[in-house]
Amino acid sequence: MVKKQIGLRVAPHLKDGLQDQAARSGKAETALLEEYIAAGLARDNGELIEQNSLPAVRQAVREEVAKAIEELREQLSADLQKSARRSDDRLAALIVKAARSAGIAQRMLYSYIGKAVNTEFATKMYEAAKEATGKDIARPDEK
Repeated sequence: MVKKQIGLRVAPHLKDGLQDQAARSGKAETALLEEYIAAGLARDNGELIEQNSLPAVRQAVREEVAKAIEELREQLSADLQKSARRSDDRLAALIVKAARSAGIAQRMLYSYIGKAVNTEFATKMYEAAKEATGKDIARPDEK
């Protein structure tokens, strides 16, 4: 490859530094200068490539982060729905158990009062309790 000559003026300290480095490394000044110029051009081209590709990289990162956030949001939503469903099932089971226990207690108490006093009194007590409970349910804050 045919080399071209460049006739450029540089600051004295740069020329002296090049000569010193050439002496220390045992390379010719021309070879050393070619290495420096090649390294500088590569660096500058890398910076240009970086500057040109940075918006594309930024957009790709944003898209990936947005996708990950959406997946996490969907997973969290599904987990919350599952948890709410479990809580609803547990509450329904507790309500059924409470209703069953209340029915058993009602029958036992009616039977006890019917045997201890008489069935007519037990019926009156049941109707009075039913009416009072209905009022309490309809208006719980009035006591």
